[in-house]
Order: sequence, then structure tokens, then C-alpha cells
Amino acid sequence: MSSMAFTDGFLALVSLWLASRTQAPVALRLACALFAAAALLGVLRFSGIYPLPTWHQFASMLGAMAAFPLLAVAIVWPDALVTRSTRFAWIFMCAMAVLGVLIVGAGQKRVVADGLAVLSVIAIVLTLARAGLWRGALAGALMLAGLVLFAAKVSVAGVLVPGDLLHIGMALGLLGLGTLPRWPQHSGVSTYDHGVPAA
Repeated sequence: MSSMAFTDGFLALVSLWLASRTQAPVALRLACALFAAAALLGVLRFSGIYPLPTWHQFASMLGAMAAFPLLAVAIVWPDALVTRSTRFAWIFMCAMAVLGVLIVGAGQKRVVADGLAVLSVIAIVLTLARAGLWRGALAGALMLAGLVLFAAKVSVAGVLVPGDLLHIGMALGLLGLGTLPRWPQHSGVSTYDHGVPAA
């Protein structure tokens, strides 16, 4: 069994836990749900239980084109409609998914998706550093390191392959970002279903 099945499993568990946290903004939860879907498909693929490479690649593309930008919006603009409104978060996600299909699927420009993921994480790190939220900035830096090491095809002692470093960096980064005190607890996402607070 590939080591990536285990590290993808770790990422899936973290992502599912964050996606289930009702006090988190909807954009962050939706981003984590996309990451979880890709990770679960990765577990099936790399464990050999039920290999679905095409589906895993598609879900990974959605992660790069939609989940990373959603995560960036949630961190950079915590009061934005996309961050707190279920409707606007889904519209944003679907629009980015369509762009991904056109650019990566039809246009075969995977570099665009990879670049968007990196830019999203850089925006997260800079925003949190400027706000003095150093724990969050470190979490974002871990995620960025995972992306860079994966792109550079770095392995560790023949035990961890580049995909493992990506999964670990993302899981640790999401843990840090998903538990930030960045969103007021009294402004739960359930009151922002249609972009405005409920009466």
C-alpha cells in the first residue's frame, strides 16, 4: 500500500472534521469538503481498494481551482458574502469549478490551477502576518511549503514521496487555519443564508 494512502487519509480526517464544524464560516467548510472529497478518492486510489485516478485528478483540480480560493476568501475577507452566505459560497465554488473544467480540462493548463492555489495560500499568509495572527501565518506557511515541495518533487529518505509532503502540509495547515479566532461566534453562518443577517 502506498504511503500516500495514509497521508491522504490524515488529510481526509482533518478536512472532514473542519467541514463539520458549524461555527466555522460556510466558505471554509465548503473548501474543506472539497479537500476531503479529493483526499478520500486519493485513499481509494493509492490503497488499491478502488482505484479511480480520473476522479481523483478531477477532485484535485477542484481543490486547486475552487477550494484554495474559497479558503483564501474566508481568511482575507472574513465578513464577505462569499465567506458567510451559503448561496454566494456555492455560486463562487461553481463558477471556479466551471473555469477549472475550461482551463484545466479543455485547455490542458494545469499550471493555472497550481498557480492559483499558490497565490491563494500566499494571500492567506500575508493577511494573517499583517494581522499579527502568527499561528495562522505559520499554518499557511506549512501549507505553502507542502505545495512547493510537491511541485519540486522532493522526497524524504525514500519514505515520504512528494504527494505525502503535500498531504501533510495541507492537513497541518488546515488544522491551524480552521481553528483561528477570526470569525465572531455570534455571527454564525446559519444567520447568513441569503447574504443578510436573519431578523
